[in-house]
Amino acid sequence: MILVFSGIANAQISGQLFLENSEIPGVEVYFKNSELKINSDFDGFFELQIPERIAKADLILKDRELSVEIRNLEFEFTKLDLGKIELPTFKSIDIEEYEQLSELEKKSCYPIKHYANLLGYWYTNKLENDYLTLNCKNKITEFEYNPKTKTVSEDWNLIKDCE
Repeated sequence: MILVFSGIANAQISGQLFLENSEIPGVEVYFKNSELKINSDFDGFFELQIPERIAKADLILKDRELSVEIRNLEFEFTKLDLGKIELPTFKSIDIEEYEQLSELEKKSCYPIKHYANLLGYWYTNKLENDYLTLNCKNKITEFEYNPKTKTVSEDWNLIKDCE
């Protein structure tokens, strides 16, 4: 009985985060409505303890402006490795495309600079790709993107059995 409860108390979720095929450190990882938060390490790895006495929760991966929310994670395990998670990016637009946007749309853009040179803009109303990669062979196309909150949401039930 003690071993069963110690397994639950040490339950954890882990994975490795990437952005444009490079490991990404400093991504905040936490469960919604939980005070326990960690950051991914220099190589993009994270290990987060699962709060005790919960059966289901939403996992949040937050990188500066953009969040990924994996909803309805079920805790029927003591360890869950999500594997390689490629975080989405905002749509990259060039200077000419930016100039054609309305003033309201321009407020949703961040400049991309290299030293003092303006290269283009991140357009936060759209994502660069119309798919996500969450440790699956197949690209995940059934997700929601909310440009107001800058949150990508995916239901765990749609991805938990992917190959």
